[in-house]
Amino acid sequence: MENCKKMGIRTGFLILMVLIALIGCGQVQKVPLSRCAQLRGIPGPADLAVEQRSAFGGDRLIIASQARRGSDPEGEYLEQGRMLFVPLSGSNRNDVLEFSFSGRDEYPFHPEGMDVVDSGGSHFLIVANHARKDQHAIEVFRIERTSLNFITRYRHEFFEYPVDVVALGSEEFYVLNRRSASGLQNIAMSSVFLGSGSLVYVNGNQFFRVLSNLKDPSSISLSPDQSKIWINVAGSSSIRIYQRGSGPDLQPVASVGLPSTPGRGAFLDSSRYLVTGIPSGWDLSRHESNPANLASSQVFSLATSNGSLALAYQDQGEEISGAYGIAVRSNQLFLGPRYDDYVLACTYP
Repeated sequence: MENCKKMGIRTGFLILMVLIALIGCGQVQKVPLSRCAQLRGIPGPADLAVEQRSAFGGDRLIIASQARRGSDPEGEYLEQGRMLFVPLSGSNRNDVLEFSFSGRDEYPFHPEGMDVVDSGGSHFLIVANHARKDQHAIEVFRIERTSLNFITRYRHEFFEYPVDVVALGSEEFYVLNRRSASGLQNIAMSSVFLGSGSLVYVNGNQFFRVLSNLKDPSSISLSPDQSKIWINVAGSSSIRIYQRGSGPDLQPVASVGLPSTPGRGAFLDSSRYLVTGIPSGWDLSRHESNPANLASSQVFSLATSNGSLALAYQDQGEEISGAYGIAVRSNQLFLGPRYDDYVLACTYP
């Protein structure tokens, strides 16, 4: 019987079908959060993370900021990206401040996904950098009071289009690729209803491609006990959960269907996983072209014990359009739109 169970895990996913009442056509029904405020002056908050007990004093929100509207004739971003932080207590509470770089060269910086990890008594930032349209890197920094001390830069053929990073330590982490670097491969995989996204495990100078054929994955999270990784897959509107083994070994555990396209996710605690949702990709595309075109936002709360799903937040775009990034701290929830210049900070639950 035990062997049968193991074979079942290895040969397929346990599908947890989640049914949610549909709101239907017309105006999106608002499901509000309480005491929300916009933290402005943050262009394109691609990813958010909370650093606890920071060198600045108390906890702070760290933001990978990249203005995304507009590009040059070659398709490159017009502006350099920045790393920002917001103290969550003290006299500078809710002020938007910018990290300076220490020891970093002039290599272009356009941040996407990132993670903050405590290792050996120091705090480290690991961030995916789309330096150029077809040139990507993973950069590692030691986090100081108001600066990021450059440690190293990883370049590898497996880093094809990295969109998120989750760290076990300063030299051990996973890198999630949204797609292959090969346009022909992307077309070929799409034609058979598969994706070309992948997951890479890095340990020092060792690189392993541990998952492939992911259909437009958007983010990766590590469970609080570090035993599982959760991957939001936009192309199939689902969350895939894997059990971590030794080194690069992963075994599929479950797949949870979602009623809309997932953005990023964050664990509120060991029992609840929060994930942003994009109800309409068309509306989000129109919002990218013109800020006046609003795009609805959703946040779902998933019970890790049984896969039950609840709608925690929904807005038709007036409060936040196209919420994508997410971070949590105690009873605070932070949401970042992909194209606008603020972070929405709310009380939750």
